[in-house]
Amino acid sequence: MPKPSVVFTGPLTEHRDALWDELLRQRYSPLSARNVLRVAAHLSRWLAARRLSLEQLTADHLQDFFKTRRREGYTQFLTPRALKSVLPYLQAQGALSLGPCSAEEPSQAAELLQEYVEYLRKERSLRVTTTSAYAGVAREFLERCFGQDCLDFTALQAKDVTSFVLESTRRYSAGATNYRATALRAFLRYLYLHERVAIDLRGAVPTAASWRLVGVPKGWTPAQLQRLLNSCDRRRLVGRRDYAVLLLLVRLGLRRGEVAALKLDDIDWTNGELRVSGKGPQDGRLPLPSDVGHAFARYLTTARPSSNYRSAFLGVRAPYDPMTPAAVTAIVRAHCLKAGLPVSGPHRLRHTAATAMLRAGGSLDEVAQVLRHRSADTTAIYAKVDRSMLGTLARPWPGERT
Repeated sequence: MPKPSVVFTGPLTEHRDALWDELLRQRYSPLSARNVLRVAAHLSRWLAARRLSLEQLTADHLQDFFKTRRREGYTQFLTPRALKSVLPYLQAQGALSLGPCSAEEPSQAAELLQEYVEYLRKERSLRVTTTSAYAGVAREFLERCFGQDCLDFTALQAKDVTSFVLESTRRYSAGATNYRATALRAFLRYLYLHERVAIDLRGAVPTAASWRLVGVPKGWTPAQLQRLLNSCDRRRLVGRRDYAVLLLLVRLGLRRGEVAALKLDDIDWTNGELRVSGKGPQDGRLPLPSDVGHAFARYLTTARPSSNYRSAFLGVRAPYDPMTPAAVTAIVRAHCLKAGLPVSGPHRLRHTAATAMLRAGGSLDEVAQVLRHRSADTTAIYAKVDRSMLGTLARPWPGERT
């Protein structure tokens, strides 16, 4: 393939052709590879204008470079992720030793949050996604209470805790607010157990008004579900991947994080089973329906890029990273739009799976086993969609003949 026509000036000029070959080796398309090279060329010009060599590049410089791109009106490739395949290659070649940010020592808040994350992972056995969410709430709480000042927990009062949650009610739904309240209680418990505060402040965390079992699970009808599945063009590689993802969501009721976490080793083709890593440390095994297994096998054998990653689902663009939970949500939303359906997330397909099982004659206990609910109360809401059983409880209207 001919060398790219991207013009370089500055310290990256001598690496242009090698970077082009590396991007093609990582299976970037020629168009995508040229776009990445253009960002690298811009970085090279930026370094030259500041009389910086490649060896002098630091994380601070990199952030300043992308700020410059935003100020100059660029609308794409505005974060260091744009160079995620360039910088590691240069480092591996010894041409770059990316220096650290200017902050010499982490702040008190950063150190505390790092310790808190380790506590959540090791002692609470929380998964990465939950740990990240809990740490995010803790970070917001510390910023609101102390700003950039030193952490003076002796000044922390119950009113600070209450006002933080009340502020959340103006920005989030009742469910999201209560999730944040749960995360805040976990952080306050950590502070008390590790003697950062003298009083356990968990009692100061209010609960947003939210009643369980008041709503009805919203699932797709069979016709709507078929439209959603038909929106996947299985003649294309991306369509085969998306079809397998949607089937896993709607036939097995997997959560988005469970789909993203699937590994090639989780598929037991001999016994027709799938190992699922659910919430907490528990793993479960589910039967693999024939239609799901067929779609999964077709994706793996004809559409999945070859990769050293063991993740079952990968991105469709180089460098083909493992799929994230956010990517699963994006797939569902995109196909809702293609099918002309109201835009929804993966959890609606989980509701659809539960509803379909009940309509097929399954019991609530069976639904709970498939969805891997820890509590029967979680499954109880699906009793509202089992209309055949609810009909036996209906009393005749007064005066109506039976």
